[in-house]
Amino acid sequence: MLRQILLPVLAPSVLFAVGTGATLPVLVVAALELGATAGQASLIVALQGLVSLLLTVPAGQLIDRIGDRAAMLTATGAAVVVSAAIVVTLSLDPVAALPIYAACLMLMAPIQNMWGLARQALVAETVDPADVGRAMTLLGGSMRVGRLLGPLLSAALLLVFPLWTPFVAAAVSALLAVGILFLPGARSFGGATGRRNTGAPRVKVSRLDVRWPAVFLAGVSVTILAMLRALNPIIVPLVGVEIGVSASTIAVLIAVGTLVEISLIVPGGYLKDRLGRVATMVVCLLIFGGGFLMLGAPGGLGLLVVAVLVMGVGNGLGSGVNMTIGADLSPGQGRPTFLGVWAIFNNAGSFTGPLAASALIAVAGIGAASLATGVIGLAGAAWMLGWARVMGLPGRQSG
Repeated sequence: MLRQILLPVLAPSVLFAVGTGATLPVLVVAALELGATAGQASLIVALQGLVSLLLTVPAGQLIDRIGDRAAMLTATGAAVVVSAAIVVTLSLDPVAALPIYAACLMLMAPIQNMWGLARQALVAETVDPADVGRAMTLLGGSMRVGRLLGPLLSAALLLVFPLWTPFVAAAVSALLAVGILFLPGARSFGGATGRRNTGAPRVKVSRLDVRWPAVFLAGVSVTILAMLRALNPIIVPLVGVEIGVSASTIAVLIAVGTLVEISLIVPGGYLKDRLGRVATMVVCLLIFGGGFLMLGAPGGLGLLVVAVLVMGVGNGLGSGVNMTIGADLSPGQGRPTFLGVWAIFNNAGSFTGPLAASALIAVAGIGAASLATGVIGLAGAAWMLGWARVMGLPGRQSG
C-alpha cells in the first residue's frame, strides 16, 4: 500500500505542504510589514478561515465535475498566480498593498481546499478499502512533515533574502508537486481522470441514525481544539515580534513545535486506543492550553521557546483525535454525510478563534489574547471530562 501511494499521493503532498508551511511563519509578519496592526493581521488570517469554510463544498463540487488530477492541476496554477501577486504586492506602497495582500490570502484558501480534497478523494477512490485508514494516516503525516520542512526552508531563506521569498518557494513547491503527477508511476494511479462515482445514494442529515446529543457535546471540545490550533501560528509570531525576535527565529520556533508534534503521533495513537478518546482530548487541551497561558505571561525568548514546546506536546498527543471521535460517532449508513457535518465543528473553530483573538488583541493586547486562549483550552478539557458519560465514547482498554 505504501509503495502504491508514495509517488502519486505522498510525495506531492509533502511538496505542497512544504510550500504552504514556508509561508505560514510570514503571513502575519508580512501583514505587519505592510502597516497592519496586530489585531488587523489576526483578522486577515481569520477571514482566510471564513473563506475556506464557505468554499469547501463548492471546491468539492468542482472536483466531482473535472476530476481529482485536473483539480490539482487547476489549484497549482492558481497558487502560482496568487503567489506571484503576493510577491509583487510586498514591493508596493503599504497603503495600497495591504488590501491586495489580504485579497490574495483569501484566494489562497479555496486553492488549498481544492488540493487537499482532491488528494483525499484520490486515496478514497483508489486504495483498497481495507487500507484506506492507514493510507489517510500516511497522508496526514506527509502534511505534517511538509509543515515541518516548510518553516525551516522559510527560516533559511529569510536569513539572506527578503520577506517575499517564502511565497516564491511556495509556488516552486506547488509546481514540483504537480510535476510528479506526470511521472509514469503516478499517472497510472487512479486512472486517467480521477473521476469518482457520483451515482451512490445520498442520505439526508435528518435521517442519519446518530446520537446527536453526544455529537454536539463532543463537538464543543473539538471546536475549542480547532481554535487553539488555528491561533498557534498566529499568536506565536505576534508574541515573537512583540519581544523583538527575528522572522527567521520565529520560523525556526514554528518548525521545532511541528517536530515535537510529529514525534508524538505514535504515543498519541496509543493514548487514544489504550486510555480512550476522552482522556486523550482532556490531556491534549490541558497541555495545549497551558502553553498559551505561558505565552501570555511576561517573559523573553526563553519563555517563548518553552511555550512552543509545551504546545507542541499537547497538539501532538491530540493528533487525529477529532477524526477518531467523528468515526466513533458516525453511523454505518450515511457516514460521509455525517463526517461532512462533523467537519463543521473543526472549521468553525478554525474561523472563530482568529476572529475573536483579533478583537481581543485590538482591545487588550496580545498577552490578554494568549491568556484567554489558554483559559478556553482548559475549559474545553473540563467540558469533555464533565460530559464524558453522556458522550459514551470508547474508553480505557484492558490488557
